[in-house]
Amino acid sequence: MEPQNKVDRKLLTTPEPVAAGIDFYPTGNEYVSLPEIDNNGMIYSVNLLRLDHHGLFEFSGNHEHPLLTPVVKIDGNPINLRALNFRWHYKLGWLPVFSCEVEKQLCLKGIIAAPPGFKGFFYQLSIENRSARQVSIELGWIGCWDAFSFCVFSRRKLSVEKTIKLNKWTDSLVLEASSGSPLAALALADSSDSKWHLDPEKGQFEKGETFSLLPGAEKETTLYGSINLEEDGAATTNIDLRRHGAKYLLDHTKKWLSIRYLKVAEPAFEAMINQNLFFSYFYSTARSLEDDQLVSLTSRSPRYYVSAAFWGRDALLWSFPAIMLVDSNYARKLLLAIYKRHIRHAGEHAHYLSGAVLYPGFELDQLAAYVIALQHYLDFTDETNLIKEKLIREGLTVIADRALDRFDPECGLYSSFLDPSDDPVEYPYLTFSNALLQTAFVTLGKLQSLNLFEHRSDFSVLAQALEKAIYEHCTVQGPDGLIFTWSVDGKGKFSLYDNPPGSLQLLAYYRFCTAKNRIFLNTVRWIRSTNNPYYRLGGNFEEAGSVHCINPWPLGAVNDLWACNVGALDFLKRVKMDNGFFCETIDPESGEVSTGAAFASAAGFLAFSLYHNLTTDNRGGNSKCSP
Repeated sequence: MEPQNKVDRKLLTTPEPVAAGIDFYPTGNEYVSLPEIDNNGMIYSVNLLRLDHHGLFEFSGNHEHPLLTPVVKIDGNPINLRALNFRWHYKLGWLPVFSCEVEKQLCLKGIIAAPPGFKGFFYQLSIENRSARQVSIELGWIGCWDAFSFCVFSRRKLSVEKTIKLNKWTDSLVLEASSGSPLAALALADSSDSKWHLDPEKGQFEKGETFSLLPGAEKETTLYGSINLEEDGAATTNIDLRRHGAKYLLDHTKKWLSIRYLKVAEPAFEAMINQNLFFSYFYSTARSLEDDQLVSLTSRSPRYYVSAAFWGRDALLWSFPAIMLVDSNYARKLLLAIYKRHIRHAGEHAHYLSGAVLYPGFELDQLAAYVIALQHYLDFTDETNLIKEKLIREGLTVIADRALDRFDPECGLYSSFLDPSDDPVEYPYLTFSNALLQTAFVTLGKLQSLNLFEHRSDFSVLAQALEKAIYEHCTVQGPDGLIFTWSVDGKGKFSLYDNPPGSLQLLAYYRFCTAKNRIFLNTVRWIRSTNNPYYRLGGNFEEAGSVHCINPWPLGAVNDLWACNVGALDFLKRVKMDNGFFCETIDPESGEVSTGAAFASAAGFLAFSLYHNLTTDNRGGNSKCSP
């Protein structure tokens, strides 16, 4: 059977390919992100989120002159960092650390950290003299502020007044962007007594400390960066960082991470889990700089092609389970914030961070996601007080009414305008989306039976009717027996297809059926066979693709975990993705990112799925496979 999808590719908003071979080592906390730290320790951008402006503001340099570059001079001669071999790793999943050899006798080390709860970061450099002679060394920083940009989906430079000045009161260098009134400021100061050298016209600045290093000796210097709404706030925040000091800030960060660090038997998977867990936590959520409100978003990295926006699916189905693993209380507050801000347009394709519609188009799976995330929280915590919150009760009513508006009484199914990769559908009734809605109806029915939700409709009855309609209209004969269709028109026409962002392989995970259901097993077999023209066979990395992006999706491997396909572990063990971070698709030969770099929301689903399938921890998990 051939798939019958006839989507006009002119109407698809597909991503551009990502340039391969460039590794980045992101870090950050709830206030500040450093998404572009390159292999030579150069920081190209620092960003922050302002909810009142609906997106990210970014301080950045350029390709030739990054925002911040370490400076090393030996006996007065500058060292070309780009010619050195940096060795990187992440401590506790989220602290990027490097070391490299300088002129064979010196060892340069670095660590970059954004301590949770602080509006800033620090960058510590140290150099050790392993030679037999005394060496004159200069260690410091050179910077270039080339652009102040705004980001929602795409990154674009703003025409603003850029001021670089020394704040003598706090002994810090401040970069402030204004447009009538200040928009944001970044303050910089280091641990030495040396002076900043400025060239405001070129946006460049430099600071370095010269010292003699005896054989066997080591010396360090630390640069502190802080953000705030304007110059004085950024400068005094920097003073606070320096008062705490690098040792305390590093110990604080390590303690925070170690408490939340997840352990599994295999070191390679443990590193992948925690790297993506904390990446998702800090890049798919944030606190707005102006008022500390919790915000959920696709990614805080402008490298992701639809960054700084809200998707119900991304937030509630992918990142939320990981956030629950990190901090269930934080997840509770985040869920309330999402219901407050986004419920009025629940189901619409993409929102601005404020909740207004950014990219219109109704998606049934995104509507169901609000209920599924709530059920995930209840499974994880056994706490029912959350449902008594007015925001939740009113939100559930909005979701229920909106779902009922999509009902077709002739076939008993519910329609969607877009599919789970946000593309137009050929037939309006998607099996995956209806299955998610059926599980959401089950939850609503249970809440009704506990008198925790009131509605004129009986959702237990609706759930049973929808389950029956799916089996009646959304199954057809396949090569090995009955299989689930991708979509139907309710009158006999159907399409055979699968899409990793909303795969039929997840029907057991979402509790529509069991993992032993014969139709489900036949469907999984069809998806992973030559009958599916979008299953990429023959390369080093065989996995499902889609009309949206034909290359293999790592999400396909995550789906395999829940469908008991043991090949998923081999795929994930070997794949590089975006330097170890989750991405949308990969090159089938190299395993490196091809589209959708820095995919923070889905990184959470990877971390949660791997952890759940490699341990006996069943919190929030809906099915179990042996690795």
